Amino acid sequence: MPEPIDLHPENLGHANWQQLDQKSMPVLSVKQIRALEQAAFAHIDSFLLMQAAGVRSALKIVDQIVHSKTHSPPCLVLAGPGNNGGDACIVAGELKRKGLQVDLLQVSDGKTGSKDRMQAVLWALAHGVQPMEFKPDMPLPDIDAGTVIIDGLLGIACNRSPQGVIERLIRHVNAHHHKARVYALDCPSGLNCDTGNAPGVAVQAHTTFSYLACKHGLLSEQGKDLCGELWIDTLNCDALLDTGPHTVELGMVVHAVSRLDQLQHLPKRGHQHHKGSFGSIAVLGGQLGMVGACVLSARTTLMLGCGRVALTLLHEADMHLPDVQRQGQSPFLDLVFPEIMNKGLESNLEFADTALIGPGLGQSEEALSMVHALLEHDKGLDMVWDADALNLLAANSVLRARLQHYRRKHRAKSLVLTPHPLEAARLLQSTTEVIQADRVKAAQSLASQFDCTVVLKGTGSLVCNSNQIEINTTGGPALATAGSGDVLAGAIAAMLGQGLDEFKAASFAVYLHGLSLEPLAGEREGLYVSHASEIAGRMKAWLNHLLGQSARRNSQLP
Repeated sequence: MPEPIDLHPENLGHANWQQLDQKSMPVLSVKQIRALEQAAFAHIDSFLLMQAAGVRSALKIVDQIVHSKTHSPPCLVLAGPGNNGGDACIVAGELKRKGLQVDLLQVSDGKTGSKDRMQAVLWALAHGVQPMEFKPDMPLPDIDAGTVIIDGLLGIACNRSPQGVIERLIRHVNAHHHKARVYALDCPSGLNCDTGNAPGVAVQAHTTFSYLACKHGLLSEQGKDLCGELWIDTLNCDALLDTGPHTVELGMVVHAVSRLDQLQHLPKRGHQHHKGSFGSIAVLGGQLGMVGACVLSARTTLMLGCGRVALTLLHEADMHLPDVQRQGQSPFLDLVFPEIMNKGLESNLEFADTALIGPGLGQSEEALSMVHALLEHDKGLDMVWDADALNLLAANSVLRARLQHYRRKHRAKSLVLTPHPLEAARLLQSTTEVIQADRVKAAQSLASQFDCTVVLKGTGSLVCNSNQIEINTTGGPALATAGSGDVLAGAIAAMLGQGLDEFKAASFAVYLHGLSLEPLAGEREGLYVSHASEIAGRMKAWLNHLLGQSARRNSQLP
């Protein structure tokens, strides 16, 4: 059997730090990380892995210090009772060996720790660091401006609120966050690495070093804010995640997809194409007072390259009439985007190859009739279900059965559902708290139940079908604005209309949605506050930029 881990004492410092957009990579649960650790220990001494994590982290810190204004800052290393504390002890010893002033505070919590943890203390001692036990009655350590703080208090196993001296230390670190530089080892202490939530107080890090793989919680909910700048080092254990006889069985693995790999999902556009090549989209919804949601979706589909788009608005009482009978009735016209057509329901379903239903739809009997009409249309369409279409589906067992029948009848057609956590809870007859406690399980349950691709929205949106699951790495608080979900639904419909399969369409649209917040050419900063129309416009600008990059790269091929 080949040696899967090329890690030896002489190359402990040969780090391979990666950031998320540089390379597609697995994102693991705590249970999966533990399984990966056990598989690694079959090939390599566990303390050598701890050494590699600590030494590489220390060297990364030193490299950042060299390029900062403060070249020899004091270092405060906080080591908890577990193996995360062992990582911290290794960091302390290596920082001392590099000539920095190091104070190492230990929290034993009445435990002796593992064999590796005790060896790590000896490593620190051998490099001139004298650990000090932090007791409950001791004063909190001084933190001066420029201090480098290394958090090794709890690691990835935290699933309850920190207590006692650890809670005091975390609060103390956070109180000085503005004047110190905080590094978290493996994850910020206090963060649940499965959910991304902090059950109590948690360290606010400037930088987090994640070992073996990225963890779910670092990309979800509070975790994305708490971890700061994120770096991942597999500690040379990549081979254990590859396919082969020596790999570890982890079940379905979530992946974060790099920008380079997302570029493989770009819709293809050639000189021979015409408007009919890029899809005809029917956008269905828009009760009285909620027409804007439909308009946002329709405009987005057009801006992102679909060939033709037509609205059918619920609030227009004559929506069931043929177009010829609606003439002279002054149906809605988008004066900003006059390219968007307005059609009666049957006419629109005949016109379209992709339908987006739900934006501004409401939950009236008329809304339910519109959804049923979509499912009863003989042609069969690719579909995106959003917003109130999902709420109607959750509340109506007949509609649910009708959708399942539609899926069996039109197996080749795409279906994408785009719930936020509350809508997902309604669909699964659960609660938002249960959904957020295991977002991966919720996404998988929905994908299996409806035989489709699901976009479970939120920080670290998940894109899931029965065979694969991805976590999105782009985006930010500026997406939390009215109409943002309508824009995303329109983007997914646009990608379906341009020929992407349902999973790639959803994945790329979610990625592009978040990417819209990043700086465009000539901008120094991205968006922190935005509105839905601006997000759609920036998605178009980014799509054009990516298509241009792709065209230039293809033209340079031999």
